[in-house]
Amino acid sequence: MSTAQWLQQTSTLLECKQVDDLIEQFLQTLEDELSLFDSLLLTPSVDGRYLQPVKPTSTGLLKVDGQVSWNVTDFQHPFAHVLQTAKPMVLDYYSLAYWHDNPQFAAFISGIEKDHSLFLYPLKQNGQLLGVLCFALDSSRSLLQRQDWQQYSEVFIRHWQWLTSVADQTGQACQLTDSIAEIRDEMTLQTNLTRLSSELVGESSEMDKLRKDILRGAGTVLSVLVQGETGTGKELVAKAVHDYSSRHKAPFIAINCAAIPENLLESELFGYEKGAFSGANSKKIGLIAQAAKGTLFLDEIGDMPLSLQSKLLRVLESGHFRAVGGSTELHSDFRLVAATHVNLKERVNAGEFRRDLYYRLNQFPITVPVLKARLGDLPQLIRHFIGRFNRHHQAQITGIRYEALSKLTTYHYPGNVRELRNVVEYACALTAHQGEIDVSDLPTFEEPSCESSSGSELEGHEYADIGDLKEAVAQFERNVIRTRINRFKGDRTKAAMSLGLPKRTFSHKCLKLEINE
Repeated sequence: MSTAQWLQQTSTLLECKQVDDLIEQFLQTLEDELSLFDSLLLTPSVDGRYLQPVKPTSTGLLKVDGQVSWNVTDFQHPFAHVLQTAKPMVLDYYSLAYWHDNPQFAAFISGIEKDHSLFLYPLKQNGQLLGVLCFALDSSRSLLQRQDWQQYSEVFIRHWQWLTSVADQTGQACQLTDSIAEIRDEMTLQTNLTRLSSELVGESSEMDKLRKDILRGAGTVLSVLVQGETGTGKELVAKAVHDYSSRHKAPFIAINCAAIPENLLESELFGYEKGAFSGANSKKIGLIAQAAKGTLFLDEIGDMPLSLQSKLLRVLESGHFRAVGGSTELHSDFRLVAATHVNLKERVNAGEFRRDLYYRLNQFPITVPVLKARLGDLPQLIRHFIGRFNRHHQAQITGIRYEALSKLTTYHYPGNVRELRNVVEYACALTAHQGEIDVSDLPTFEEPSCESSSGSELEGHEYADIGDLKEAVAQFERNVIRTRINRFKGDRTKAAMSLGLPKRTFSHKCLKLEINE
């Protein structure tokens, strides 16, 4: 091939933008211009311990598969010698017989015939070995005296190194971009968690989990089912899912399914046309249509009639619905958040709730903890409700007295956070201007709390059986204190406060009663 033709091939080589394309073009050119029977490029593995074929072939003389590799320190194959000496090696048919003891290499050259030779050529740049070229060619030909293909190989090496460098830089840039994105996402998560803590108050582990679940749910497109007892704040959770989602700029439409009669609930949800029924004097847009691009919140969905459940399921699956009395299909793109205080799974098993609708609603479940499971949050919640009362009523209640707080921590709040809020607002209304809530300001609780006496030695015994009053009193104190410490998850300050004891007195009792929890 003439110099002009080699220059043309070099120009074509430099146009390659991907390493794989470059190697393919390089080897194909050598095979065509040097009349090779086959060619192969071997390069070191990432750890530098093995040579691996870059271009496996299945139809040529050199037999390799995708799993073949050679240890660079195993001198039972000639590749290790070429790497060690950094010099070319020519092996004719008879010289190759010397290496037949290596089964892998023997299989590799099994296609070589008597009039063929194997030419091994190390690729080097700045003293660094980059790989080994393997040529299967006519044994009568020598390539070492020719400079044209060797110069072409040098161009290949430089372009190969440049493309590899660019790929490494691109990979590093992608990793850096990913790292920055992860840091940004983590910062956004922490910022949102801080914001959310001012709306869903509490520092307990239960509230931490709840806030994280809300943000995870808000980041998805799944339907959310909020479950929790009455008064736990399910609507606040639903509103937070909306506020921290991509739909936060669109409407949040809420309806309580238990508060609307069955015959009106359908028209509220789907809307109705003028004249659809008696009293329908004008067209009404339903809540599903109003929630387009936003969020529809169905509170107490467990009370939805079975007749409506199938229609709701169709809307969730297709987004299409018809208004009552309407003849045309309407469409609304909304996200559904539902809430219930009942066990929907039990309703499903009882045949009172559609199983398919239950699974469609329960794509991302969120459980709101009851207040008695996080009594450690009481001080923070009470401060929050006092501040809320002050803002709404232009009052200046400064706080709550220790004895009053202690009394509030002994109640179990069947009405959950809503009941606590009502208690605090009632007390605030009775508290003097710039004063603190006192015990006398608190309402009378209908149901006193009962301390668990699990593990008590007194359990199941009559008082008449007590033979040592001092020990019985000590055992009673020991059980009460242990129960409180467990309730507040080891926080002795809160446990002491709940019992109306100074922390020092509480600690002294624990030491005296040998309580080490």
